[in-house]
Amino acid sequence: MRGARTLTRLSDLEARFLGVVSQFGFDRTICTLMAEPGKPIRPRLLFGVGDRANRQRYLDAGNQRIDPTFRAVFGSTRAFTWSDVAGQAVGEEARELFVTAQRDGHEGLVVPVHGAYGEVTAVVLTGVGPQVDEQARAVLQACGVIYAVAGRQLLELADDAPIAASRLTRRETQVLVWLSRGKTVPEIALILDVSVGTAKTHLERAKAKLGHQATVPTVLEAARRGWLVDPDEFA
Repeated sequence: MRGARTLTRLSDLEARFLGVVSQFGFDRTICTLMAEPGKPIRPRLLFGVGDRANRQRYLDAGNQRIDPTFRAVFGSTRAFTWSDVAGQAVGEEARELFVTAQRDGHEGLVVPVHGAYGEVTAVVLTGVGPQVDEQARAVLQACGVIYAVAGRQLLELADDAPIAASRLTRRETQVLVWLSRGKTVPEIALILDVSVGTAKTHLERAKAKLGHQATVPTVLEAARRGWLVDPDEFA
């Protein structure tokens, strides 16, 4: 996954990650946002290759309520397999989830990704008879974390557009507006519903465009140019 953070298209990131995990026998990847700080737990499919429709059906059916895999994501920071948690299934419906998922030799590896501000993401890899020894798990966990963080940031950065009246994009402007109102970057990330990393990226890009390395001069320069107007407040 070398250079993954420099990629500008999610499809390129997905292809690179699939190239890595395929060496261990996995042919499908799914990244799901499990929880965000200050919000109800409502898992949301973000991106992936191979079985997005099946994963969405799983979420729509509410199977996470009975699936011990879901609970394990919140309770563990290390990668684990479906087989590792199958014995924790309670009830026939929960056990049937594993029977169905592991049919024909399929196995899943789940990489929990716990963010510094409380967000939780899960990367699920599936394949037939994959390599899941401790060394493989360590490599796949490291790559899975990069995949989740970089992929989410690419998604969030794609939800942006330049503003005709300035050189800043909508998100860059919003970050500076909220900074001028005394908000911190983590607070702004919550307001804009993006990750802290994405909010920081918007700030760094705004600094570069305005020719400053520090935050306060950047905000002051944007104010001097009359650019501190949140476009969403006047939409």
